[in-house]
Amino acid sequence: MGNRLIINKIYELLAKQYNNDNWWKADSVDEVIIGAILTQNTNWKNVEKAIAVLKEKGLCSLAGITKTKEEDLAEYIKASGFFKVKAKRLKAVADSLYMINLDKYDNEELRAFLLSIHGIGNETADTIMLYGYNLPSFVIDAYTMRIYSRIGIINKKDKYNQVRQLFMDNISKDIELYKKYHALIVTNAKEACKVKPLCTKCPLKALCKFGSDYENIDSKSK
Repeated sequence: MGNRLIINKIYELLAKQYNNDNWWKADSVDEVIIGAILTQNTNWKNVEKAIAVLKEKGLCSLAGITKTKEEDLAEYIKASGFFKVKAKRLKAVADSLYMINLDKYDNEELRAFLLSIHGIGNETADTIMLYGYNLPSFVIDAYTMRIYSRIGIINKKDKYNQVRQLFMDNISKDIELYKKYHALIVTNAKEACKVKPLCTKCPLKALCKFGSDYENIDSKSK
């Protein structure tokens, strides 16, 4: 089965298993961007706590962050972990993006600009583009690498942009599809394809050599 067929088949199987409508709920583009920084190296529950504090302070906006002292911002986002580092990153991102004119950039130029900002790497840049600015830029994360390397489509050592391009070359260039597909990957990684996988629960087990091998080994050990 070629890459295009299997990547689209995986989407069909995941969409049949899970409902991920309105997966990333945010009140504004700014909140998405802030969340994309805060979620680095932490779980979403901690991000929600930090965002709740920013909202309480009336600072859940890029403009608000530009006017806030870095040390105060660090205190407000403490729940997200690495709060001093993230405060510095939020300040850099807010200063760069709060007055941005998106019409000045095509997609690749915008992505390059985002990557030039302190604290923004590939995954964060694509998250901001897709979920914040509604532009077609597929997000690759650790969950994607885990699932697709286990299935055998990619190698764990493949570079981020190589894997991103694989998806963008083989699925329709549709913003809502990109969003839902990424959400489905995250859900499956949390529900079934965990570090210690629950292969019997996984809707992709028929496509996954790792899964069949793991089940065989697991059954023999019982």
